[in-house]
Amino acid sequence: MGLEDLSRLLRQWPRGLPIDHRTAARQVLKACCEIFDAPRSVLAWEEQEEPWMIVTSLAGETFEWREEEPDRFQPMVDSSLTDVSFSASGTTVRLMDGDQWKLAAPIHPRLRKAFGMKHVLSTPIRGQSLEGRLFILAPARAEGSMLLAADVAGLLVERSMDFGISIRTSSRDAVREERIRLARDLHDGLLQSFTGIVLQLETIHSLIDAQPADARRMITEIEGVIMADQRELRAYVEQLRPRHRVDVPFDFQARIEELRSRFEKEWGIGLAFESTNIDPLVAKSLGSETFRLIQEAVTNAAKHGAASHVRVKLSTSDSRIRIEVADDGSGFPFHGKMTLEKIRESGIGPSMLAERVAALNGELSVLSSGSGATIEISVPLGFSEAS
Repeated sequence: MGLEDLSRLLRQWPRGLPIDHRTAARQVLKACCEIFDAPRSVLAWEEQEEPWMIVTSLAGETFEWREEEPDRFQPMVDSSLTDVSFSASGTTVRLMDGDQWKLAAPIHPRLRKAFGMKHVLSTPIRGQSLEGRLFILAPARAEGSMLLAADVAGLLVERSMDFGISIRTSSRDAVREERIRLARDLHDGLLQSFTGIVLQLETIHSLIDAQPADARRMITEIEGVIMADQRELRAYVEQLRPRHRVDVPFDFQARIEELRSRFEKEWGIGLAFESTNIDPLVAKSLGSETFRLIQEAVTNAAKHGAASHVRVKLSTSDSRIRIEVADDGSGFPFHGKMTLEKIRESGIGPSMLAERVAALNGELSVLSSGSGATIEISVPLGFSEAS
């Protein structure tokens, strides 16, 4: 393969890297047909996270996409040819170094029959996310030097397909993480609030005949809670809308005061909050997440620990947020100290809180006894503290 051939191959290779794998497969197959002046090209591969083999082909303007059982065309080539580029005419095989020999079935008989493969250039595809082969059928030029061109084309196909698969995988992971985050937020916020509302409604039911004035007062309070929950739900919906939103600063102190009032009314809990040396950027960058951590910890104390008093301390130092939540309840189903890793491994203790802290690359320790629990959380700010 001369420099002119290599230059032509690179010039004709499609620019851009489409994310859609069907579009990417069609583009690379079309490029192979044009570069090698071949009537048809075939690309077959398996992805790490998919249960089938994908077989694509292009002949003229006809593009085919098949999802086959993995064993249908495996092994695609004789084991002696797995890692090399080769040309095959019938049973005669030629390698890049000029070696030539005969094999009974250099290409899987079913694959050969399915696409009418007689004279073929083939090269392996081995990416980070996929493994397969490229077949170029009946190329106009058949000299040995074209195997080097096929080898280069295989590398370009590998990069193109790998890129698309990596982007799709990353996108799926991002969507999954966002769903987990939303589930946590709903669990920590609205669902916990609804639990408190149900408890209050049960109290109202017992008061409505004997103490109607108190019952009406509690109904008015519940209406206020529901209106606040409605605003929070609307905020979630706005976050999910696929359009540009103007960021609204998170009013951290106001939310803490709302949390204090809500737990006093719904759970009968005294909540004391102390904050010192709070970095002014926390409310802007991590205010919402910090609030959720505190909310989940206080909810655990109320719902599972039957606490009557909870003390929350919040501070920032050494580029970290530090949260301490102590209560006088009955503690967790263990006595002693547990770390983030042990909680996640065992599933014992505040597992939802542990997952939220882990998602922020933070640290967590829980000291539990029959007279209460103390939770210590440390989360990196992600920026240097303001001077």
